[in-house]
Amino acid sequence: MIKADHYLKSAWAHRQFELALPLLPSGIGMALQLGDKRVAEMGEAGAGLIEGAPDVHTFPLALEGEQVGALLLRLPPNHDAALAQTWGVLLAHTLQGMLVAEHGRRSVSREALESYREMALLQRAVTDLNESLKPAAVVAALLKEFDGRNTSADFGAVFLYQDDSHKLEASFGEDATTAFAEFKDSRLFADMVTRETGDIVNDLSASALWAGETQNFQALLWLPLISHGERLGLLALASCRTESFSAADLKRAQTLCSVAATALRNAQLYAAEQKMFQSFVRVIATAIDAKSPYTAGHCRRVPEIAMMIAQTAHQVDSGPFADFMLDEDMRNSMEIAAMLHDCGKVVTPEWIVDKAAKLDRIENRIHLVALRFEVLRRDAEIIRYRAIAEGTDPVSAECAYRESLHQLDDDFAFLEKCNLGTEFVSAEHVARIESIARRQWTDARGEPQPLLTENEVFNLSIQRGTLNPEERKIIEDHAVHTINMLSQIAFPGSLRNITEYAAGHHERMDGRGYPRGLKGDQLSIPARMIAIADIFEALTAPDRPYRKPGTLSWAIDVMHRMKLDNHIDGDLFDLFLSERIYLAYAQKQLVASQIDDVDIGRYLAGKAA
Repeated sequence: MIKADHYLKSAWAHRQFELALPLLPSGIGMALQLGDKRVAEMGEAGAGLIEGAPDVHTFPLALEGEQVGALLLRLPPNHDAALAQTWGVLLAHTLQGMLVAEHGRRSVSREALESYREMALLQRAVTDLNESLKPAAVVAALLKEFDGRNTSADFGAVFLYQDDSHKLEASFGEDATTAFAEFKDSRLFADMVTRETGDIVNDLSASALWAGETQNFQALLWLPLISHGERLGLLALASCRTESFSAADLKRAQTLCSVAATALRNAQLYAAEQKMFQSFVRVIATAIDAKSPYTAGHCRRVPEIAMMIAQTAHQVDSGPFADFMLDEDMRNSMEIAAMLHDCGKVVTPEWIVDKAAKLDRIENRIHLVALRFEVLRRDAEIIRYRAIAEGTDPVSAECAYRESLHQLDDDFAFLEKCNLGTEFVSAEHVARIESIARRQWTDARGEPQPLLTENEVFNLSIQRGTLNPEERKIIEDHAVHTINMLSQIAFPGSLRNITEYAAGHHERMDGRGYPRGLKGDQLSIPARMIAIADIFEALTAPDRPYRKPGTLSWAIDVMHRMKLDNHIDGDLFDLFLSERIYLAYAQKQLVASQIDDVDIGRYLAGKAA
């Protein structure tokens, strides 16, 4: 029913009555009625004008064949009825024209508003479909447009083409998964997925092709998702009622499916590129680990520890990391950075990476030293026989020989111990090494040579570890190479922090780390997390050449000293302990002999106080 009571304003109607009243017989009364509203009245006895009264002339006003009101006239006695009828028709015609014009204007405005609303909804839908680069999110956004938005669909589903079949990706509606699973096995579905265009079937029971194919639905609307000529999937909307879908529903669905197909293809391409990139990162990490048998698995284990720390920091709701948020971009960046943190080692010589002893290079040169000592032992034996031949007492010669062998054995054992790099080499030790080096042996050409070369003395005199200063500089330069290599990769904006995260694993909170000497406030939290993960993995790794695998208690004690020395982030280390991250990792990756009891109370006591 058309409500026209507000179509004509009272002031305008009064003005029309004022213009007509002088032309009508005196004593006439007139009124305009629209619906239940008396819009205007004028003349005598206006209040008593009622449609249908014996002395009231009624002139109907209609819109689209429906009466919406009337012009009412009451003439005085002895009036000229023909004249009144003429003027009544003329006045009603004027009112009718204004009603039609106003109705048209309002209809156009309403259609324009509806079109605007439809465009706004479509624009929002397009934005929702295109704002995500995840296929699942695109599918969810498409189904959202038909679920609970005054549509005719009781059920909806999107099937994506996968491995020569269609997989039910998502759906809505009561028990929709079961209903569409049964529907997917029907001949109707098999026919739909082969069609190039969509369609509507508003009464499946009356369909010559598909009657009885599904008991769950009465009406269907379906459309293929096609982008750049590639069939990506299928949208299926269903209703429990017949005659549920209109041509307008199909048109709107076609528009949305067109946008969704493009967004879906972009999301799938992006996902494929991400998968390829992550595979490439894993290949690089594997290559770094494979460079040395002693670092195998390091670039795989460090990300695991780092992400355990990050996830724990994200979950705590109090303390220094209450505001730390691990969003998807940071998660991806951290994982990639942790895998690539040692990528600079691809240019580090293997003999330095694998240097298990101080005289290691291509091979362990302690064996060459051993040969020289063997030459000296034979020389001692020759000296013994020569002395006896020259008349020296055999007992005295034997005693001197035994004393010489004992000294040689003692000196070589000392050098072997120094070569291991497991103990601190003092100034006294260096003096003894230099004294041993001054002893001479005769080479194959009969020329005397020092027992140790200058380079051998230099390396055996290393105070801690197995690397001399030049070799340690080469090792430390891997961090510079990491920065240089990662800086050349055009990471997208979401991964722009990878280089910073990866480059900080050898920096220190006090600024005495390398390669850039950054302090704690210059390092991001993810970079500090990777640093702790790198240290803990190195301390507990089962395959380091210079020591046996460390126990948990030993590793935690070493890291606690690093915390006190302001080497690592103390708050992160406390979180690492208090949340038992170290133990969770150890139970998955370490052997039983490494997992001993750790009294974390004594490490956290000061913090608790």
